[in-house]
Amino acid sequence: MTTLHVVMNGTIIGDIEGSGSRLRLRYDPTALRREDFVPLSVNLPPTQARWRGKPIITWLSGLLPDRAGVIHRWRAQFGIRDLHVESVLEHVGEDVAGAAQFVRPDRLETVLERKGFVEVLSDRELGDIVRAARHDMLPYDDTAAEGRFSLAGAQAKFALQRTPDGWGLPSGAEPSTHIFKPAIPGLVDQDVTEMVTMRSAALLGLPTAKTSISTFDGERVIGIERYDRFLVDGRWTRIHQEDLCQAAGVDPKLKYESQGGPGVAMCAAIIRRSCGDEDVRRFARSLVFNHLVRGSDAHARNYSILLTPGEARLAPLYDLNSTLSFGERWATHAAMRIGGEDRFDHITPTHWRQAARDMDVDPEWLCAEFRAMAERLPDVIMTVSHDDEIRDIAPMTATTLVERTSGWCAQVLRGWGPS
Repeated sequence: MTTLHVVMNGTIIGDIEGSGSRLRLRYDPTALRREDFVPLSVNLPPTQARWRGKPIITWLSGLLPDRAGVIHRWRAQFGIRDLHVESVLEHVGEDVAGAAQFVRPDRLETVLERKGFVEVLSDRELGDIVRAARHDMLPYDDTAAEGRFSLAGAQAKFALQRTPDGWGLPSGAEPSTHIFKPAIPGLVDQDVTEMVTMRSAALLGLPTAKTSISTFDGERVIGIERYDRFLVDGRWTRIHQEDLCQAAGVDPKLKYESQGGPGVAMCAAIIRRSCGDEDVRRFARSLVFNHLVRGSDAHARNYSILLTPGEARLAPLYDLNSTLSFGERWATHAAMRIGGEDRFDHITPTHWRQAARDMDVDPEWLCAEFRAMAERLPDVIMTVSHDDEIRDIAPMTATTLVERTSGWCAQVLRGWGPS
């Protein structure tokens, strides 16, 4: 049987106890009375003090990587006898997405006292971490006793904290501030394409995580500044968040709608109920953007909600990636159906009007947003791609992305007829 204390920024908010299907979450009665209390999930509200079984297992599973190799290596490295999510989080639960830390009893005092440190790394050590990440290795050794982290998702990645003295590996109560990812193997300059896509979304008025390209000992990675971390009185603090699969109570393995995951209507309903109409419209605009860049990975796990005391908001966008620069391998299907259709080349204004009705937003507003974004996007992509930081790294990829975005947007607009 496992016992894990759930801690947010130095305060116990509950505990998790049990094993496998008998797992139980209990919110702490004292924490429930605090004005700054934040629940683990909008799907696990404090109106019920105890939650059992599948809802807890499903939510916790969303904190772990999608990469089987990582999980099996953890099992061997930490001597885990099973693959229950709580057994894994005993070893890697102190720095995950959001504010919650999942802490073993023997580590509780250290975490509550917010003890921790950051080991500043040399350029060679950082390069070694990148090389290890490509093989699903962890950036700490077998004897490390604290500070282990888990990063959800399918792509290889690792987390560091930015310090005045350079990049460092945080441990204990110290959180990571940035996530780094090597390019996806087989997709040339995927990291650069992701940065162009992310920065283009920001220029179009979509709140988006900040990105940059870094090179450590000759190894190139894209870095993403964590929006669930912020600096208070010189110390990094965690903000809680969850992705829309977690908020919907859906198994993270079913993240694509074609697999049974949340679609447009369900996501919009969760966002409206938790965050409000303004964020539903932002979600709708993000669907338009992903269509115009042929972004096929905009599933429910790539949208999140930020949870703060008494408020929830749609988080900045992340993991945006145009497939138009990937030779002839660009995407053919969207992660969520638009008006019942997920084939990019077959989605019409009629489908978008139906999607608007599915999200309970004005169809004419959404169509106007679509046309305006399709007209602007080629110039925006060109502006971002001509930045020296990008042209110096991958000029051919930048040129390809500009040309193909322009061609795709022109093709789409022809299907919409005259304005």
